Amino acid sequence: MFNPLINSNMGTTNNQPVQQAQGMAQQPAAKESKAMIALQKNIGDNVLARVTELEQAGELVLPSGYTVGNALKMAWLNLQTVKDKNGRPALEVCTQTSICNCLLEMVIKGESVAKKQCYFIVAGNQLTFWEDYRGKLMRALRDTELARVTAQVVYKGDNFVYTVDEYGQYQLEKHETSMENINMQNILGAYAVAVRKDGTRWLEVMSMEQIRKSWQQGAAKGNSGAHTNFTDQMCKKTVISRACKIALGAAVEEADEPDTAAMQRQAAQQPQEATELYQNIEEAAQVVDVETGEVLEPVQEACGEAANEPLNLFNAQENKPAETETRKCPL
Repeated sequence: MFNPLINSNMGTTNNQPVQQAQGMAQQPAAKESKAMIALQKNIGDNVLARVTELEQAGELVLPSGYTVGNALKMAWLNLQTVKDKNGRPALEVCTQTSICNCLLEMVIKGESVAKKQCYFIVAGNQLTFWEDYRGKLMRALRDTELARVTAQVVYKGDNFVYTVDEYGQYQLEKHETSMENINMQNILGAYAVAVRKDGTRWLEVMSMEQIRKSWQQGAAKGNSGAHTNFTDQMCKKTVISRACKIALGAAVEEADEPDTAAMQRQAAQQPQEATELYQNIEEAAQVVDVETGEVLEPVQEACGEAANEPLNLFNAQENKPAETETRKCPL
């Protein structure tokens, strides 16, 4: 005979294992969420404390309108999507010191990951900071006497005339072109007119051969979809970057061009052993003059005297105290 009480009890008994399994699955997720929140708070507090210390020491003046808290929040969201070449989250494999250093360098330069002015890549167990050409342009307009930079492409058939003034700087005399000349296969070069705030200007000129040599520094060797389909825009970007580098004074640790930075980002995703990867990144990460292809100085020599020792912007962190207590703001 049907007994609803028995059936009801059986149903309850059958559901209990499912509910227990769901509860057990939720517990690790909750713990992971709490750990992530704690990590964010710890790193955020360290960076904010260091920024405050630099400001009080007069070594750092933040740009007007730059909100450190907002920049750090956006960077943290971005960091949760950054992975190493094995697909492991950067927040799991990278040391907290290296993460703090990258966030601090971003703040020191007044840049934003959300605006694609910079980005992070994983090298072994270290998170590294790389500046995009957008960031370099933004800093040149913000921190130097540069008021604007305008780039154009020179095509075969154009009437392009430039001279050298009494200061040895190129000056644009004339550039006459037409729609019939626009052809990606007939680009002869590109130039950028850099105008200072006092109205004076200079001209940066690069032939197509120079531009392609610059592209050779990148992992794609100038053969990416962007280089092939939007050659004119990539030429403009390259000559703008050169003009900004000159305006910024080309500080040693800031002399890497965007194509070089992209090479590091792509190299970090190649399938190889972590130790080998870290060595390769350090070997590849050299200060390169992309206009000439000349290797100027290894990054380890530019960042610190000790070989294989990552730059530490904090007084003391996980492994050992830094050799210097503070780092001057590079702006």
